[in-house]
Amino acid sequence: MTSDLVTGLINTGQKPTGVRRLSHETSLMKVNVVNATASSGVLPSLQTAPPKIKDLLENDVKWEFDIIELETLTGRRPLIWLGLSIFSKLNVHTSLECDDATIRNWLQLVESHYLDNPYHNSTHAGDVMQATAYFLLKLRKKDIFDPLDEAICLISAVVHDIDHPGKSSAFLCNSDHELAILYNDRSVLESHHAAFAFKLTLSDEKVNIFQKLDRDVYRSVRLSIIDMVLATEMTKHFEHLSKFLNAFQKPMQEEEGFEAEPLQEHGESASLRSAENIILIKRMLIKCSDVSNPARPINLCIQWAHRIAEEYCAQTDEEKRLGLTVVMPAFDRATCSIPNSQTGFINYFVRDMFRAWSGKLPSPLCYTAKHAYAHQVHPRK
Repeated sequence: MTSDLVTGLINTGQKPTGVRRLSHETSLMKVNVVNATASSGVLPSLQTAPPKIKDLLENDVKWEFDIIELETLTGRRPLIWLGLSIFSKLNVHTSLECDDATIRNWLQLVESHYLDNPYHNSTHAGDVMQATAYFLLKLRKKDIFDPLDEAICLISAVVHDIDHPGKSSAFLCNSDHELAILYNDRSVLESHHAAFAFKLTLSDEKVNIFQKLDRDVYRSVRLSIIDMVLATEMTKHFEHLSKFLNAFQKPMQEEEGFEAEPLQEHGESASLRSAENIILIKRMLIKCSDVSNPARPINLCIQWAHRIAEEYCAQTDEEKRLGLTVVMPAFDRATCSIPNSQTGFINYFVRDMFRAWSGKLPSPLCYTAKHAYAHQVHPRK
């Protein structure tokens, strides 16, 4: 079970013969900014937020924040509400020299291009953004990022799964999906998320949150966002983790002994703030945020576990229907064990990464270490 899950998540896909194309494929990266931003009428405003939403957003940067409740209260539009709140709290508009209306339009446009998948939807994007904000505020004590870095991290979290089709990259490769063809079977989904995010953002000045940035600054911001989104690819998980450990394990050991590097403000070594290490920290930040739901309070953890299982089981159903290779046999509706699949994911991916992160940087207590997880994540009837 566990080996099937791990293999499926790091599988890049191999094309079998005789595959058929998906019936629901559409032209690549179509954008209609006017319709998308106007479809819901008046856009949300924190000043006029309903009392229940306003009360919930008071805790928007706490680790126990209930994104599922926000999803319910907002009619499945949590990203724009949470985005407005967190972007305001971390002064993203100031960092980008961007007015509030443009940020609001952008958040609305981005959320409208998250599909209604069980897991990879705008609620997941909001959840990842919220975890990112939590980590960023903790990192302020170490004075690693400047305000523009913080904005980059939040934007990357918001767009990291935009237009996700609810199927893995391996599925897209195996089915000869147009995105797999476009990106040569390499980092298919992540490449699409990054490219589509910029296509949307640059498509109209009403949503272009980068329009006031100097050209050189914009190029730097763009490269950093792309790098962070690409870092969420699970096939590169152990590569990113290894680079992070190699960069920080030795400095960590030296700081504990007599060979410690000279300390600067807030007691941090100069190496932590090097350009190369900031890139590694950003990658690890979004990776930890992306898979943070197993470390959330158990009630949220269970709901996310059922959502991802439903999405993966739907992929298995489709693979069987199309006669494709089943990428993740663990997610067969007839035999799927949600507790086993989730504990396997935690053991192989989450635990070591959170340990690496918390060894050098602030991290929440991993709730999965406290809960009898396998007994609580029970199958729903």
